[in-house]
Amino acid sequence: MFDVKASHFREPATYEDCARLFSAAVNNVIIEISRHCNRQCNYCPVAATDRVSSSEALPEKQYESIIRDLSSIDYRQSICLNLYNEPSSDRALLLKRISYCRELLPDARIYFSTNGDYLTDDYLAAMVQAGLSELYVTLHLAKGEVYTDASAISRFTEFSARLGKPVKVHTASTNHTIQGSLKLHGLPITVFSTNYMSYGSDRAGSVASITNSGFKRISPCARPFQDVTISYNGTIFPCCQMSADNPEHSSQYAIGNISDFDSIFHAYASSAMASWRRDLLRESPKKTPCESCTEGCYQLSQEERQQRDVLYEAFIGPISPEAVLTRPKPLRHQIRNLFNPKFF
Repeated sequence: MFDVKASHFREPATYEDCARLFSAAVNNVIIEISRHCNRQCNYCPVAATDRVSSSEALPEKQYESIIRDLSSIDYRQSICLNLYNEPSSDRALLLKRISYCRELLPDARIYFSTNGDYLTDDYLAAMVQAGLSELYVTLHLAKGEVYTDASAISRFTEFSARLGKPVKVHTASTNHTIQGSLKLHGLPITVFSTNYMSYGSDRAGSVASITNSGFKRISPCARPFQDVTISYNGTIFPCCQMSADNPEHSSQYAIGNISDFDSIFHAYASSAMASWRRDLLRESPKKTPCESCTEGCYQLSQEERQQRDVLYEAFIGPISPEAVLTRPKPLRHQIRNLFNPKFF
């Protein structure tokens, strides 16, 4: 189980304490380096806004400040360069961001997810030269197109032909997902196509067509403990399910702007983040927007449930009677993140 500390639930007093907490807990820093996306998938928050015409990018000064902070603690965990953007749409920006990150963080895992529309063999070679560690490719269908296994296979075929190398399929679940992998220029590439309308997340309630009104989350969540999420405009969120373009997310759930904090460590250790961690440490009914989130839901063992309750009482306080659950029936929605399943 994750090493939960008292300082996860109350703001540490010093810079050193904030940096120490961050270093011990965070394994994934998500930085949305730009706003543009060339697609508007109906299972994504981007469908409700115009990112196609946008060329806005996270200011270089802010990006470099974040990377310098991470360098100061010799950060060696993961850095993701996308959120709801398509980072490969701006080749010069992406390669510059990868290069700077690799220069200051030689041992970090640098990766991002892409729709694959801009990928070519020479572009992939340039990414590798810049310092990219891994790549994840989601082969989306055309806007409004209904997912079928045949359409997913067609996308795999087109993608393989474009790169001149076949994708080795290792997972195929009927009307759910097809996943495979390949390696080009030494770069590990995971490729998948998924029926997100049936198996996706409603992104903190922003994609109503996916929300299951009969589902109410009780599972704990690792995101506010292990992740830091920074949007293209510097907005910090407690997890990657929220979007800076959504007014409700930005006004009600944002931690603040990265420019408001002395360092990324102060943002992570802030009282606002601590509040989210208090709510998500143990198994209990979750508040909006977490109550409809299916990502990372799983059935806790009795031992883990007891461990979490002990930690809550030790670090936060007594558990209120309304927050005590009888042992729940097995969850119908045991949906885990496909590529970051390290839930504690």
